[in-house]
Amino acid sequence: MLLIVIPILILLLHHYFNTIPPILQPIFQAISVICANIFIVLPISIILLIRDLISVLFNKEKPVDAKNILITGASSGIGASLAKEYSKPGVILGLLARNEEKLNKVAEQCRKKGAKCEILKIDISDIESLKKALEDFDDRYPIDLLFANAGQLAATRDYHGKVEWEDAYRSYIDVNYVGNIASIMTVYKRMKERKHGQIAITSSIAGWFSTPTTAFYNSMKSALNIFARDLFYIAKPYNIHISLLVPGLIATEMTENPDQPFPHTSNLYESADNLAKITKHQLSYNVFHIGWPYFQNLTNFTLSTYPMRIQLLFSNLMGNYIIKKSSKNGKDIILS
Repeated sequence: MLLIVIPILILLLHHYFNTIPPILQPIFQAISVICANIFIVLPISIILLIRDLISVLFNKEKPVDAKNILITGASSGIGASLAKEYSKPGVILGLLARNEEKLNKVAEQCRKKGAKCEILKIDISDIESLKKALEDFDDRYPIDLLFANAGQLAATRDYHGKVEWEDAYRSYIDVNYVGNIASIMTVYKRMKERKHGQIAITSSIAGWFSTPTTAFYNSMKSALNIFARDLFYIAKPYNIHISLLVPGLIATEMTENPDQPFPHTSNLYESADNLAKITKHQLSYNVFHIGWPYFQNLTNFTLSTYPMRIQLLFSNLMGNYIIKKSSKNGKDIILS
């Protein structure tokens, strides 16, 4: 019945007002989401579940075992945990980041586990140097698996009495988006020629929905989500498997930094080492969306599907909460 009534109402309103009145838009958006989930998303999800179960039971797909791996943002956090997780005899790791001292520490741990490591001290925002380093490494060790993992947490605030974040957009975009895209495309061209490879793109649950006090970071991660989805289709004919790694709240140097944009509540944060284990297992079977902790992913993704007026409400509530919570902890957040 709703499938008949709703289109008729929309047509009538459009005829008389040339648009849906703003006051009614959230209601129509909510009804549309409900109908789409019941009549489209749920049936297709059940079909995909059956297909995947058949594939698991009968195809017996062999797990992929990458040998030549390059990781950007490898000096700490998720990148360092991935490097250690993949380390074993026969594996060659390219560890790329700006901080050579930290890279050496990670490489030392990986070598103890039997891996061969090469350090690439590169600022990912220096695109020409980045492309040359990736191509040189790929010439010697054709890359089986690329982790486009570099990231910089970007806050719309300043702790030092001045609002400077408006002028910082370029550096955040260069690191979080342009640098990652440059890494991916440089390696993708090589993999395309070989018709073989895996690329894992690290995004964040902030790419679904997050506090407005990290506006640059959220938008860059959202862009990576969409890029990974589209590249999955583009790369498929060339036997290149694309995966999207969507971490939730993970305990890293970045999230534990006292200047990071939201209060650190330790019981909400999960281990980067556990994320690396889950990622390795799921990547071995070419899983596209690797979201962990899962329920954090589910919560933020659900929020991103709400009608826009409701999204704005939740965004404002989250922003106010972060400001009040941080102020209580002795940090003054200044927003423009």
